[in-house]
Amino acid sequence: MNPFEESVLAANSGGIPLVAWIVIVLCVVCIALILIILTKDPKKMAVPSGKWLLLIVFFVMSPTAYLLNFSVAIEDSKKVDFCNSCHVMHGYVNDLKNPDSEYLASAHYQSRWIADSQCFTCHSDYGLFGNMKAKMTGIRHVWAYYTGYETPIKLYKAYNNKICLRCHAPTLAFQEEDMHIEYADDILSSKTSCIGLDCHVRPHPVEAWKEQ
Repeated sequence: MNPFEESVLAANSGGIPLVAWIVIVLCVVCIALILIILTKDPKKMAVPSGKWLLLIVFFVMSPTAYLLNFSVAIEDSKKVDFCNSCHVMHGYVNDLKNPDSEYLASAHYQSRWIADSQCFTCHSDYGLFGNMKAKMTGIRHVWAYYTGYETPIKLYKAYNNKICLRCHAPTLAFQEEDMHIEYADDILSSKTSCIGLDCHVRPHPVEAWKEQ
């Protein structure tokens, strides 16, 4: 890792973010208040002050802590290092970070054509609910990982070209390419894949899943 990469890594590793600290404090306070509630006389909890305490803990603070923690988890799961936390993904991420790799995903990563969250960006579907669908698929990945996944690793369905097009379609270089003009309808419908044949190289090595 060169000094420039180290400086970027240091800038992006500023310890626990503020929202995470808020979640931690809320959780500690909630646990403390719940313990107080459990140890108090039930009759005392029936008075207005006791009812307000119950309201604050169970209907305000606890849901707030949950929602904030959920948002932290959503953001953290977009990172490349999160994907690499599953050993079956090591080969894919190693190739991604290999400056000598000629595969498509590595080219996007090394050239920073995608600034960050590279895995998530290329695997989250197009449209309003693309992120939500990607998260649900991620849960499916985790389930498969712990219950036994099939090898070789493959997509659940054909890759959606519109994921590529959301960045490439507006560019003149893409629009002026003869093959893109000739097969525009097939590309837009994903009938013809952007990858393979005489088009672009594979995104990852075929046997990357074996490197664990």
